[in-house]
Amino acid sequence: MIVFETEDAFVMTAQHDHGRIAGELASNWKVEHLGFPDNREELVYAAFRHDQGWIRLDAAPFWNDHAAAPYTFKDFPLSPRFVFYKLGIDEVEKEHPYAALLCSSMYSELVERSRGEHQEDIRIIHEYLADEEERRSRLYQLLGGIDVWHDRLQSDLQRLMFCDELSLFICMQPPGTPASQYEWFAGGLSTAGLGHGVIRAEWNSENSVGLSFNPFEHNARVTHVYRTVHKRDIREHGLAEAYRLALVQQRTVSIERLAAEFLSSHK
Repeated sequence: MIVFETEDAFVMTAQHDHGRIAGELASNWKVEHLGFPDNREELVYAAFRHDQGWIRLDAAPFWNDHAAAPYTFKDFPLSPRFVFYKLGIDEVEKEHPYAALLCSSMYSELVERSRGEHQEDIRIIHEYLADEEERRSRLYQLLGGIDVWHDRLQSDLQRLMFCDELSLFICMQPPGTPASQYEWFAGGLSTAGLGHGVIRAEWNSENSVGLSFNPFEHNARVTHVYRTVHKRDIREHGLAEAYRLALVQQRTVSIERLAAEFLSSHK
């Protein structure tokens, strides 16, 4: 679950709805900016379904007593999280082995990045990474060998991770929040391997995110589906029931060139 807090509510985006945004972004990636266009279908599928495993967990969100807030994807316990990561990738693999290879690679990269934050769970992390490395070895063999797929996997993986991060940017804070106030994205989005340096993101308006380099089609739009769960309802009904009863809302966000005032302020 992706959550940000307001004075009287928690605004909650299910991981799979965040995945839909990532999929919409991937489907709008300009062909000339795709490293391997013939894999576009699998890349888009992986983006849409990369958080498949969270669907069961997000159906009835959990309360974090320590934080006095709902558990989020950032603080959910690793042991059950890894179980559902694996189940989600298993489901993707049934449809598209290459998409599963992408999802497995992305999750392993994200787990590696956060390893230092979870020293108490280092054994669980090692086991998860070893299991996914075994999965990828099997999938490489199934698809014809690592030599055939390694370069295109790395190319597509960078695009998948960029779509994931841009989707998080849209979901993690209220529209209009300056990038400097984001926990992760003040310095820009991950673009290693895309060949365009650091790509900055800012809200141009309440319904528009601007990028310093825009790899998407000119009219790219995504739909953010979320729920505003009021604290009074959580106190009365508990989090799971309050979430179930909350109205499903949505906003359309266009992806555009960064507004001139943002570009000029960072020259």
